[in-house]
Amino acid sequence: MTEEFISAQDRIISASIEIISDSGLGSLSFRNISLKTNINEAMVYKYFQDTDEILIEIVKTFFRFDKSIFKTIISKDISSIQKVELYIDAFCSYYNSYYSLSSIILQYEELLHNTHTRELIETGYVSRRNFLINLFEDAKNTNELNTSLSSSQLADNIIGYIYISTLNRRVAIYKKSLKDDVITYYNNWIKTIKAI
Repeated sequence: MTEEFISAQDRIISASIEIISDSGLGSLSFRNISLKTNINEAMVYKYFQDTDEILIEIVKTFFRFDKSIFKTIISKDISSIQKVELYIDAFCSYYNSYYSLSSIILQYEELLHNTHTRELIETGYVSRRNFLINLFEDAKNTNELNTSLSSSQLADNIIGYIYISTLNRRVAIYKKSLKDDVITYYNNWIKTIKAI
């Protein structure tokens, strides 16, 4: 798809995500957005009053597909453990396709300190975490797992690995895709706690 088929507003959001991915939240400015998009700075102001409005749209983009992913996973007639794998597959596929967007995972702390994005980040993060907790709780209730770890600890293990894998891809030249890395880890890890 070429630039002329993408709305100016979407180009601004996409460029802003790339700026954050490349240089961090502190580098997000209307000047940098203008340079990245070739949209006049005054025109950027036509769509957004300030960078906080842009950050709100970025966070919404980051969590955009959660509800449909959750609904799809719940509707599947598969084990809870398979649903966890499907969850990992869906989210990691999304972030593989949109590499720059995955950098938002690494910006949670700073976005929690922004009064405009705090609630969005908190709601999205808690929603994802609770979804995983519920899947692991179901897996424990149906005796799919043999572990003394709580459902919260199991969910945090996956969330933590996704975070670490995202960071590894940004710090080093990483051969595996985020999806391949996390699924490989998950498959090896789940074997250690699966009921025989």
